Amino acid sequence: MMLPSHIMEQIETGIVPGPEQFNCVTVFFTDIYDFKKLVGWVSPVKILELLNVLYTKFDEIIAKYANLYKVETVSDTYMVAGGINSVHDKTDKEISDCATQALACSIELQKFVESMDFSGIVGQYPIKLRIGIHSGAINAGLIGTKMSRYCLFGDVINTASRMCSTGLPSKIQVSTQVIQTIGDDESFEFDERGEIEVKVIPIVTLVVLIADE
Repeated sequence: MMLPSHIMEQIETGIVPGPEQFNCVTVFFTDIYDFKKLVGWVSPVKILELLNVLYTKFDEIIAKYANLYKVETVSDTYMVAGGINSVHDKTDKEISDCATQALACSIELQKFVESMDFSGIVGQYPIKLRIGIHSGAINAGLIGTKMSRYCLFGDVINTASRMCSTGLPSKIQVSTQVIQTIGDDESFEFDERGEIEVKVIPIVTLVVLIADE
């Protein structure tokens, strides 16, 4: 479960996995809004308990989506990629399906967090999730020979992370590239947020997916 299935297949047959390129992958990050304040509010033991409850359920939810792969967790940040489950050249439909699954999964994660009562862990401190999604080309590869990690590289990763960190609590913020990748799928409804600064340069137009409707 620590590595994508196609990487494991190569290792099991004695092949050393090499660097890979993906023309279009959909990546999303989640984090807990105002997590730094939360850390100052409750004990470290309670923080670990909260993250364990969240990530255990997140793992269960993501396992239902065949095209999604949990990349890693760092503190309150959870990273998932859709479309790296194989290296074959994907059709436009397959690429769209990966983005659709990322959105559907993100909505399910938001609904789970909103439905939970965390007062037994953090008292009255509100737990709100932010999610940011972006689509585009990435490079990936297996790093190390002991405790190997499958790492993703590219501007898509940075942009998806910024989409999360500049997002609104209890919302899912997606880039225009995600909507373009989805194509004709009308299963989702978007509200345009307008222009905000994701990086110093450039200024981009973002949209927010309303996850609580």
